[in-house]
Amino acid sequence: MKPVTVMVVDDHPALRAGLCSLIGSDHELRVLLQVASGEEAYAAYRDRRPDVVVMDLSMKGFGGIEAIRRIRALDPQASILVYSVHNSPVLLERSLEAGAIGFVTKGSNVDTLLEGLKKAARGESFVSSDMLPSMVNGRRSSVTPSFKRLTQREFQVFKLLSEGSSLADCASTLNLSAKTVSNHFTRVKAKLGVSSSAEMARMAIRQGLVEP
Repeated sequence: MKPVTVMVVDDHPALRAGLCSLIGSDHELRVLLQVASGEEAYAAYRDRRPDVVVMDLSMKGFGGIEAIRRIRALDPQASILVYSVHNSPVLLERSLEAGAIGFVTKGSNVDTLLEGLKKAARGESFVSSDMLPSMVNGRRSSVTPSFKRLTQREFQVFKLLSEGSSLADCASTLNLSAKTVSNHFTRVKAKLGVSSSAEMARMAIRQGLVEP
């Protein structure tokens, strides 16, 4: 059997190298290429078409969720497995909505990641077991339903601003006009009941969407 080809997407060179080494140690898998951003991932997928993409979420630029959305728009059959340090139920839901086939946290053991990659290659969904408590808590949270009111674009603006980007940065990253981003910002504040990007950042930290 031909090994499953994998594209690794992570902005930390050491982590990316280690991940490539781990994946390459399994004879059923082969790292086809590695990239450091969502923008690079989209361009590389368009040219190389790996069997599976293993995608980090928190990267400079438009990030992992937007990369998932764009790759899936390019190829509705693309198999993308999120591999993230965050165990947030909100990020899990948003990743799946964008088109990811699975979600594995970086706290999982190596075998879990390899199993997730192989299942993704077969078109099977997969979520690491350590996400289950987070998923249950998310359903009980009084905050999580507010995030469900955000569109994918609004959530993207929310996350970029929560990570410290300015409105101008958001406009540049997302290739949108400053007015469009400002309108998204206004709607996000109304839907989440906050008055500033600082409040949004605090909410994002509480929900495990960004690192403090």
